[in-house]
Amino acid sequence: MRRTAGIAGVALLLGAAFLLGLFLTRAQAEEATPSPVTTIAREAPPDVLAEVREALLGSYYRPIPSHTLSAETPEELIANLRDPYTELLTPAAYAGLRESTAGTYNGVGLTLEQAKGGLVVKTAMQGPAREAGIRPGDLIVSVDGRGVDRMPFKRSLALFQGDDGTSVRLTIRRPREGKLNFTVARSEIALPTVRARLLGRTDGRLGYVRLLSFRTDVGETLALRVDRLLERGAEGLVLDLRGNHGGLLTEAVATVSLFIEAGLVVATDGVHHGRREYRVSGGAPHGELPLIVLVDRESASAAEVVAAALEDHDRALVVGQRTYGKASVQAVRELSNGAAVKLTTAVFRTPNGSNLTGRGLTPDVVARDLPETIRDEGLGAASRLLLEQLDAPAE
Repeated sequence: MRRTAGIAGVALLLGAAFLLGLFLTRAQAEEATPSPVTTIAREAPPDVLAEVREALLGSYYRPIPSHTLSAETPEELIANLRDPYTELLTPAAYAGLRESTAGTYNGVGLTLEQAKGGLVVKTAMQGPAREAGIRPGDLIVSVDGRGVDRMPFKRSLALFQGDDGTSVRLTIRRPREGKLNFTVARSEIALPTVRARLLGRTDGRLGYVRLLSFRTDVGETLALRVDRLLERGAEGLVLDLRGNHGGLLTEAVATVSLFIEAGLVVATDGVHHGRREYRVSGGAPHGELPLIVLVDRESASAAEVVAAALEDHDRALVVGQRTYGKASVQAVRELSNGAAVKLTTAVFRTPNGSNLTGRGLTPDVVARDLPETIRDEGLGAASRLLLEQLDAPAE
């Protein structure tokens, strides 16, 4: 029930951006006339196709056939790669990407999931929507008078975002109350990366940490939150990666390093950098802590790296649904026209050598969360399994 597509951030592993300026000036000679002619330097249009081609030749993860490179437009070149994760980003989309990785966005503070008839509210974060009275379980059927039931998910999510202080009209359907209308003022919403608490109804024995994305310093923050949960009496931990679209590979490695003493976390391979192995840093301060990892269909990229490493090393049971299946690394290269190209630079394999592309990670225990309920069935299943581990007699 915790799917956070579009709001918890974009699942990308960002590389360093570069900017190519292709400007030409033309000198103009004075004509033999009584009045001098003012020379104006003119800026030639950027050769975006050349920039995209150069980025691909320098970083793309596999060889590119010459007939693909001979495409006459950037759009044709990208389309001919037949790679769903390599794409051109318009200036607006690129700006949105930078915003999503900055940790804040302008919106209303809702975590949403596509459902029959509209968008169901899964979480109302601290922000304007909660203050207006919108709560989990509400079904949003229209935004500014536009029905969202048949609208593409990403397009519908974009309707909630806008300039700070602008308003958006939401029509919801609430059980036993029918349709309700709200006008919500957008504001800057902080996107937390780590949430932690003790789980109720477990006598404080179980700690719960949700990682929404793998931004900078997530590993360090996670370590501090787990320490605090243990100080408060937690004996085991549920690590929730549902709706986590990924992030920085270094933070995925740092996360696994908290729970595994030694070994391979992930191996990447690409034409331009060969095979690289990422291993745990050592120490494993929580190497003996009973652990359950919770995943769903939106757990992707770096989230899959973490779940697969903990599963392959028999360090944790993975509970939930089959993950997304994005076993590739992307980088973003800025173009001189303000747009950008996002390109695949490598693919990764789990410690056991599996390539999760297109098939995802199969959980040890399948637990489906029902979007139409407020109850969190996936977390309930994970909690029961963790309690069983804690109560099992020592061997």
